Amino acid sequence: MSAKDDAKALVDQFSAGPDADVWPNIAKSDLIEPMKARIDNPDKINQSQTNLCGPADFVRDLVTDRPVDYVNAIISLYLTGRAKIKDLNLKPCSDLKTHKLATTNPIAPVDWIFLASIRDSDNWVVDYQSTDDATSAVTLPHSKEKWLKDAGYTDVKNEANILFTKDLKNAREASALFSKGYKVALLIDADMLENDQQKVDSGSAYPDHWIALKSVITITGIEADPISAVSFEAYTWGSTRKVPCAGLKMYVKPFLRKYYGYVAAKM
Repeated sequence: MSAKDDAKALVDQFSAGPDADVWPNIAKSDLIEPMKARIDNPDKINQSQTNLCGPADFVRDLVTDRPVDYVNAIISLYLTGRAKIKDLNLKPCSDLKTHKLATTNPIAPVDWIFLASIRDSDNWVVDYQSTDDATSAVTLPHSKEKWLKDAGYTDVKNEANILFTKDLKNAREASALFSKGYKVALLIDADMLENDQQKVDSGSAYPDHWIALKSVITITGIEADPISAVSFEAYTWGSTRKVPCAGLKMYVKPFLRKYYGYVAAKM
């Protein structure tokens, strides 16, 4: 059996087993088929309207590389309210576990349980306990690095920050690591993904979004030329996004003004 088959078998055992009241507003039946769907296609993980893009990218890496660990973590969280992935300990607060998801455009329960638990377990002062929480949902580069190391990734590279944008050399490093099989997350200003922002050389006050590379970063033309163009594909919000959008060009300078580096990892 493949690792995916083993993971799906665990889901079936969970489905046939006892219920629990740790997450009183989430039914076990809400988790079964969505777990299997994410085992087959990790890109289905979607933080929806929350600010949980950092955990979403991390969990996508985990289910891609170790689907059994992904399933075991969700099962343990649902049944006991805590989970352990290697040295990564998840213990969400009681307010988070009793939070009732919205009925309109909600994050899927299977994603909420895992993504929110990661975020809340990482916070020392301010709890993350509601889909409306904004500041407490933010994931800084050092947290991404720690999650990956604690979860068992042995080669983790953190070349991102929240204060200063990065240069083309950094972006080329990220692309080269992707080519070598690393999972690569880019820290960006989310305006980079909007077509009205891709056409202009606008600045960025701060980064606010994590995306995962799904292709190399292609640079068309001479790199030092201001009209050289950048293009790539990325995972974000439960789907693949082309950057730039169809029919547009994103020049190197506008790209770099919204690019804050990368965190990469390999098993």
